Amino acid sequence: MKENGNNPLGIENKLYTIEEFGSVLRNKFAADSFISDVMLAELFLTKYPIYSCNIKKSNNHISQKSCGCC
Repeated sequence: MKENGNNPLGIENKLYTIEEFGSVLRNKFAADSFISDVMLAELFLTKYPIYSCNIKKSNNHISQKSCGCC
């Protein structure tokens, strides 16, 4: 796995929808399908908020201090 300080997962450096991000996580970790891509992404982002910078923000987005990008 390709790692660096800002991207330990080695995912492509682009903006994802929450559904796309969940799908990337599911494929990366071979997760089963008991929960939706959205829920998987939300759980992951709660634990690792640095990756919230990779999520497309909605018009009514409220920034979080823990992500550092917004």
